[in-house]
Amino acid sequence: MMIPTSYELKRIIGQGRDRFWRPGDLAGILSAPVYLFTDQERFDSDEVEELAKRLARDPICLPHDQVLFEVVDRRPHVLSSVAFVRRALVGADACLLLRPRSGGKWTDILCTATYRVPGFAEFDANPRLPLKDGDSYAEVLTGIVFRALALLSMRSACTEMQFPSTRQPKMARAGVSGWTWRMVNIDLARVRAATPQTGGSHASPRWHIRRGHWRTLADSRRVFVRACEVGDATRGGVVKDYQVAMGEVR
Repeated sequence: MMIPTSYELKRIIGQGRDRFWRPGDLAGILSAPVYLFTDQERFDSDEVEELAKRLARDPICLPHDQVLFEVVDRRPHVLSSVAFVRRALVGADACLLLRPRSGGKWTDILCTATYRVPGFAEFDANPRLPLKDGDSYAEVLTGIVFRALALLSMRSACTEMQFPSTRQPKMARAGVSGWTWRMVNIDLARVRAATPQTGGSHASPRWHIRRGHWRTLADSRRVFVRACEVGDATRGGVVKDYQVAMGEVR
């Protein structure tokens, strides 16, 4: 049985949340329910993308006050991608962390996102990241959030799993709780049936993330404009495989 790496992440955060960038954004993670998506190819499919497009037009709605969405990555460098999402007074906040395959460590928080208005998000990348990497991770984070919510919104079959009791005491000593997690089955035929055809490959242009950039004002001052979603902004991003290029946290 595959156990979500999110539990390992919970333990690490429980033992030292202050080691992470923006530790306040991890509040509530130790008790957050875990949803595991084991088939990245299906999670990343066009059918799920179309479903996510429809969902992104509406106010974001989480299944719990805090939740962990974990996507198992089959490619060489990353074992799993994890989005921690928290309900806010309006909308939701999220952050992205990755578990590399080698080294036995997690990345720091790579980027955060705030979702307040349907179809729009603001991102803040870890300042240790190159700007281009921050934009890429923002796309990954939004992709995980909206694809996961889209699948759950159509009542995808979830298998209730139990974290092994023999491993619970060590986790509990770090403050971890919530020993039941859910493995989500992605039925593409059902997803396809739930999504009306758009009438052509160009009927719904892809949204994109406007990269953070410096802007020179009329009075010659330079200001930094943070990355954000622009354009159609009605779909989740594609979960991609990125080489981890920053400090990691044990």
